[in-house]
Amino acid sequence: MKISRGYFLTGVIPVAIVFTTILIFPMVYVLYLMFRDDSLLDPNSSSFVGLTNFERALQDARFWEALLHSGIFSAVSLLVSIPLGILLAIYLSSQGLFPRIVRTLVIVPMVLAPLVVGSLFRFLLDSNSVIPWIGASLGIQLPPLLSTPGLALVTISIVDAWQWTPLVGIILYSGIQALNPSVYEAAKLDGATRFQEVIHIVLPQLRPLLVLVVLIRFMDSFREFDKVFIMSGGGPGTSSETLPVYLWRFSFQYLEVGYSAAVGFLMLILISVVSALIVKFFKGVRSTSE
Repeated sequence: MKISRGYFLTGVIPVAIVFTTILIFPMVYVLYLMFRDDSLLDPNSSSFVGLTNFERALQDARFWEALLHSGIFSAVSLLVSIPLGILLAIYLSSQGLFPRIVRTLVIVPMVLAPLVVGSLFRFLLDSNSVIPWIGASLGIQLPPLLSTPGLALVTISIVDAWQWTPLVGIILYSGIQALNPSVYEAAKLDGATRFQEVIHIVLPQLRPLLVLVVLIRFMDSFREFDKVFIMSGGGPGTSSETLPVYLWRFSFQYLEVGYSAAVGFLMLILISVVSALIVKFFKGVRSTSE
């Protein structure tokens, strides 16, 4: 098919310019910055430093602490959201009026901005607010969840899981709806219980979707910034400082853009490597089961 010159000038070139401006140029510029000692506090002192920014990050104990916190955040978020999402998908696939109502209401946490969710739960978890009051009414004295080292990070992880468990449930619910009903009928004729249907029929056939939701949840949780920043600011101290918060501090507080670019690139490498390992793990589980 021959493309006219007018279509090329009015359709292709503007798209190419926008694509280059908002995607290609920032990527190339970040690659340029991460090999330089660029600081907005002293723009005239910019110089090429090679791999020094990467060496600095790998030798910084605070970087490794932030990496550990990001790993814990992602692990807790996934360990909560994936099993609950599976249970939610199974419940949504059941018959009845209440499951139909839940299908409508379950998307509410997903459509809220992470900033709004963080602000909401920061208010709810305040020592004089709703959740501590409910705990006290039940005879449970809750510690200050957002200002206690060790508890703040786990609490924010659970809030993150609360927001995105519906996403897992809806994706898996769509997969369940696409399964062949005759398989269930045959299983029931063989005397299979509902639990056996889920374990031996539903979950094996949902494995591709499980890989997808685990990847989505890992990548989202590992780079989560809004809720951590709003709910604890990385504190108390640096006890809940994740890599995105660490990166933000060096970018917008310390204004070390060269070092920040190197840290951002390291984050990209980490996410890519772990995502590849997740896919490989699920492939290994599938080959073992077969």
